Amino acid sequence: MVLFRLFLRVAVCAVMAIAAPVAWAADPAPVVRVVFNTDPNPPIVYGSGTVIDPDKPSLIVDLLRMVGERTGIVFEFQRVPWQRGLYLIEYGQADAIFASSYSPERARYGAYPMVDGKPDERRKIYQQSYSLFVRKGSAVRWTGDGISGLRAPVGAFPNFAVVPMLQDKNVPLDLEPSVVGNLRKLAGGRIDAYAEIDTLAEAAIKENGAEFDGIVKLAPPLRTTPYYLMFSKLFQAANPALVEQVWDAIATVRATPAYQGLVTGKYAN
Repeated sequence: MVLFRLFLRVAVCAVMAIAAPVAWAADPAPVVRVVFNTDPNPPIVYGSGTVIDPDKPSLIVDLLRMVGERTGIVFEFQRVPWQRGLYLIEYGQADAIFASSYSPERARYGAYPMVDGKPDERRKIYQQSYSLFVRKGSAVRWTGDGISGLRAPVGAFPNFAVVPMLQDKNVPLDLEPSVVGNLRKLAGGRIDAYAEIDTLAEAAIKENGAEFDGIVKLAPPLRTTPYYLMFSKLFQAANPALVEQVWDAIATVRATPAYQGLVTGKYAN
């Protein structure tokens, strides 16, 4: 009887030892697949193409990595052309994209942080301005309400938020899905102005100085816009709490000294 009890205790301990790793194994960390643009847009994006610089990848990549440290969420990054990224979001082949301003068109398939029925600027990831770029000596002017002096269309990137704004003002547009392509049209006189995010156009002008040294930016900006980490609505429907957690953590991290140190240090230039 004593031997039987001893055998039973040993058997129970063995079963517990086998089961313990299964019981104690942590759930896998949630993964969010994030896509962002192949065009440079400092400090949001550095460098051209699909390569992500390991030393200076992007202010937003570093921001989301800090969010991951706080939340335990793993962010996986891939660079794709902007319109391809929107397609991936619409059809659930990627989970989130940066940096997206709010537009009713994108809101059909993309989810933004909202409050009182409006985008919640407190949970934005960044803020940028659109401006008009023209040739030196051009008669084109932006008054803050309208554009004067046009003799040819204004260039713009398809699906960018500035397009409906200009369409509402009946501005003739020439849509071109390339920053460098638009700048070449402007330099060659095929368009009279180019409406673009300041940092996108300025990065391309800097990289191609000799070709675009006759292009200047007009003041004031066409618009200043908050940008967000936009989630696929398909991903949001399956992970509503996680999506809100990420947006909340973005607001928290952006207010930290560590993040502000990135803005004024590593990503200042």
